[in-house]
Amino acid sequence: MPMNNDLANALNAQITHEFNASYIYLGMAAYFESLDLDGFAGWMRAQSAEEWDHGMRIFNHLAARDVPITLAALLKPKTGYGDPPAAIAAALAYEQGNTRAVNALYARSVECGDYQAKSLMDWFVNEQIEEEDTLRTLLSQLKIAGNDGAGLLILDRELGARQGASADGGDMGGDSAE
Repeated sequence: MPMNNDLANALNAQITHEFNASYIYLGMAAYFESLDLDGFAGWMRAQSAEEWDHGMRIFNHLAARDVPITLAALLKPKTGYGDPPAAIAAALAYEQGNTRAVNALYARSVECGDYQAKSLMDWFVNEQIEEEDTLRTLLSQLKIAGNDGAGLLILDRELGARQGASADGGDMGGDSAE
């Protein structure tokens, strides 16, 4: 079944959104590297790779359906933040925007009667629950740690251990389903 042009354009835009997220997380990894917080930096690198995989999931869906793929330029990511909570809050805000975009794509695929695209978006809808929950939890933990350097170092060590212990190197204990 041919894909609706508006839906195809929106899915192509989502590829860029996912790749931008990858680049944003890589910028955050650079920020955490500058603070010698290797656990945070490694976790952000893993998040970057996961976001790239998300973009490729849509890319592959379009390719399999013989829908033209268009790639746009990526935005320059920030590599500096006021403090670790500011970086994590920025990541959460980006994921919340991504959730809105995913929900709109889901609604559009249903509206168009494109059940193949709806099936693809089912996965993304569920993934966004995990993405937001993970970042909200990390932000809460950073707020609890406050200005306590020891608390920050404990979180850094925990993120490094989780990143090293998981099969894909990415999540904070959830299932990335990649």
